[in-house]
Amino acid sequence: MSKLDLNIEPNQFKTILVGVDESEQGYFALVNAVHQAREDDSKLVIATILEMGDLTTIEAMSLTAVKAKRAEYEENLKRYREFALSKGVKDVQTVFEDGSKAGDILVHEIAPEVQADLIIIGAHSREGFWDSLGSQATYVSRHARVSVMVARQLYRH
Repeated sequence: MSKLDLNIEPNQFKTILVGVDESEQGYFALVNAVHQAREDDSKLVIATILEMGDLTTIEAMSLTAVKAKRAEYEENLKRYREFALSKGVKDVQTVFEDGSKAGDILVHEIAPEVQADLIIIGAHSREGFWDSLGSQATYVSRHARVSVMVARQLYRH
């Protein structure tokens, strides 16, 4: 048996990427990312991804509806950035993308582009899934090449 050596320095993250959707768990991920960025004096990249599959068929077929949803998400990104700055994070960047799977875009496009060394995501984005890990959180956890934190706010029955 090898000797247990715990003389290890913890990671001090340089660039934290947080995926925020319009859910309670997404907001919890943001709050945790802000905390970690402040703790490590890291750059914080806040990403929101409009998943076209989350739109109704009528919304997806309406250019006006898609533009309105994009504008809403981009406005929310500004609010998230202001929140992070108000909490003491010095370097905050926002990214807006759209596509079919948020996890795939976070892991394979945004994370390498911003050189993230930590990705923080909420456990799920659907109401009623308190005890489960969502498909996008699972995907990020399995496929990311960097550390991942799955933030989960405790559900109180």
